[in-house]
Amino acid sequence: MKRNIIVVGMLLFFSAAIWSCSDSDSPKTQDQDQNLEQSLELKTKTLSEAVGEITASPGFELITMSGSTKEGTEEESDDRFSFTREISLEDIQGIYEYTAAGNEEATETKMYRQHVFEKTGDSELFIIHLPQEKATKPWKLYMEEEGDAELDNDFEVSTSQYHSSTLMNNEGFKFDYLLDADITIEEEPAGEIFVDWNMNKAVDKNFEYVSEFGFANGYSVGHKFMFGDTTEFAYSLKMGEEVLYMEEVEYVRSNNEFGAQYEYALTIGDIKIVKNSDSDEYLVYRGGELQEDAIIEIIDDTTVSDGENEGEEQADGAFCRRAFDIKITFADETSVILSDLIGEETLAQLDKIYSSMYDMYFVKTLVDIVATEAYQINMDDNSDNEDNSEE
Repeated sequence: MKRNIIVVGMLLFFSAAIWSCSDSDSPKTQDQDQNLEQSLELKTKTLSEAVGEITASPGFELITMSGSTKEGTEEESDDRFSFTREISLEDIQGIYEYTAAGNEEATETKMYRQHVFEKTGDSELFIIHLPQEKATKPWKLYMEEEGDAELDNDFEVSTSQYHSSTLMNNEGFKFDYLLDADITIEEEPAGEIFVDWNMNKAVDKNFEYVSEFGFANGYSVGHKFMFGDTTEFAYSLKMGEEVLYMEEVEYVRSNNEFGAQYEYALTIGDIKIVKNSDSDEYLVYRGGELQEDAIIEIIDDTTVSDGENEGEEQADGAFCRRAFDIKITFADETSVILSDLIGEETLAQLDKIYSSMYDMYFVKTLVDIVATEAYQINMDDNSDNEDNSEE
């Protein structure tokens, strides 16, 4: 009995010691033992690591795809806004396979009149299979190149929600768009795209745009913009449900003597910098607690710093878009510049991601173009079936 008591006592001792070591080494405890400056360094390091993992993932190439990589060509016209039309998921349901364009006249200029996809099966979803060589260079989708016949359809876009509606009349212009799709490359998940976009120029020029991209490694980025009586924009980077970066601005128009009301919030981990029209100062919160000794100064810079776009005005006043910088002075009177802490490379990649998330090039030049072709294929099939039934 005495031996059993000793054994049990030793087990409890070692269990307590292991629990104590584990708890003391946890990020939460470490963060609690740090001051604001040390905590901010930790959070910005985590953000930089996250951006590094995102840029190394297959989804990064898709989200930042741009027509600027296309040499010697002019910017394409946007077919979605060219005429009144509505395409819903029910109109394009099915499985569509890319087939090499075996037509000498299949050129880029005729892309809207060429079919390079074949409907091979039925589905409640809109599923397209094509070579990743074409998917990552969608301007070549309707161009015949040597070796096209040997390419594998190893790139899949599986769409569970789709709606594209353009209405033009005497009252104005209205556009409604919805997309929810999963992307797979060589049977491996590459990302998830969600876009919800509404424009109504007939009603106070209302504009709402939301886009999100979820990477296979668990990270996600999001962009939101809304214009009307209230103007909002937001940028986010998350790991699962955990916010690693969030920047939000809201302006509310007012005709009274107090002018517009606004709120600004920049979140990095559990550190939040906020300001609103009711306050003359920026406030800093850590874990929800006000850091009274921290001082925030805004360093104005309304131009892009890189040489390629130097002198151009920013589309919005966001830190992550490099519209301005932030100086933080701590209780011990030491200070840091936030862009220096995060790093120029990380900021440049964030700017690239967020600038690409409005009207994503991958969506409008691949998903929407193939949806238009699938719509026409189904329209032709329905017409043929009606003709056969009449005979």
